[in-house]
Amino acid sequence: MGKKEGKAGSEKGEAGYSAVVIHYGEIGVKGKNRGRFVWKLYRNIENSLSGEEYEKLDNGYDRIVLRLSDKSNLESIKERLKNVFGIAWFAPSMIVKNEIGSIIETLLAASRSLESVRIVAKRSYKKVGFDSQDIVREFIKAAAKEGIAADKSSPNSIVVNVSKDGSYIMREKINGLGGLPVGSSGRAIVLLSGGIDSPVSAFFAMKRGLEPIFLHVHAFPNAEEAVESQKIKSIMEVLSKYASTGGSIKAYYSPGHIFLSYAAQERSRYELVLFKRFLYRIAEKIAKKEGAQAIVTGDSLGQVASQTLTNLWSSSSGIKLLIVRPLIGFDKNEIVEIAKEIGTYELSLMPYRDVCSISSRNPKTTSDPKNIAQLYKKANIEKAERETIKKTKVYKDATGDKP
Repeated sequence: MGKKEGKAGSEKGEAGYSAVVIHYGEIGVKGKNRGRFVWKLYRNIENSLSGEEYEKLDNGYDRIVLRLSDKSNLESIKERLKNVFGIAWFAPSMIVKNEIGSIIETLLAASRSLESVRIVAKRSYKKVGFDSQDIVREFIKAAAKEGIAADKSSPNSIVVNVSKDGSYIMREKINGLGGLPVGSSGRAIVLLSGGIDSPVSAFFAMKRGLEPIFLHVHAFPNAEEAVESQKIKSIMEVLSKYASTGGSIKAYYSPGHIFLSYAAQERSRYELVLFKRFLYRIAEKIAKKEGAQAIVTGDSLGQVASQTLTNLWSSSSGIKLLIVRPLIGFDKNEIVEIAKEIGTYELSLMPYRDVCSISSRNPKTTSDPKNIAQLYKKANIEKAERETIKKTKVYKDATGDKP
């Protein structure tokens, strides 16, 4: 826990919030593997809250409870939790004793600022002397005396959950990102360009539990200039907030000019396919070093010449790792809207010397894997791979610091 203090400490006092109840979705039905997924989510939440003040993080049977302190900045905590994959929803909560009088008193206090209210009571802990209907009935009687409108059709709901460790009273339910905790599905090399698609692809890969290791092939004389250009670094910083690793995310910067010099010797309409094959093979070598099990790309079927079915087949032929294409069925407008939502769109529009945007006059939209393999060998691009790997620089995170 860090040292951040904040204005939400007063919010805790005013609203009486003493905890944030965090619920997960699909990982709750993972059977024998559930514990592993929940523990990964717990650690990711802990990592995402680095620097925030709170008392403790409890891992319960069907939820995770963040206990707040007087110094907790609730608004900051909420913003961080919104970016953690694996959380279905969460709610700031007041915790009171399992006594119906205390529950009703707290419900009345939470209702006074509302025009009308609907009480939703749940009793997951049965060893109390009342049930959920008792709570609703007693509240309606008490509310009538104070002139509070208790209405079953009210849009304002207050939820009461009677649990073993107390009754949780929640006014606000905040949707999370869902998906799986980052790192629960393994590691992947994420091909990251300066375009719109690849950051969105990285986002969805993380949503399915993949821990990213970024690979960017640049058009600068050296990696230092690529990092200093800020664009890729800024995109990585945005994506890093969704990773919830708490530590560093490695980023590999590989020069693209070596490939271009070799490919120029065999100018053809297949240059884009050859380049994509080159990317996969570089990624495969880095994956072996990092223990990654997959490669993630921003391909969308048929969007550009290199992404036709036969060209995707030819470029990936011979690659032994799984190639994950989260955007394969998305159109460009859909991808743009998601990029805006996650905060990478404006960054992707920044001017940048991007080697991934190499142009080829009248590029071929169909190809054959055998022909592409022959062209690749003829141009001696395997030698270009070796030279590129030697000049590849690895940085420990989006800040540009070396490991």
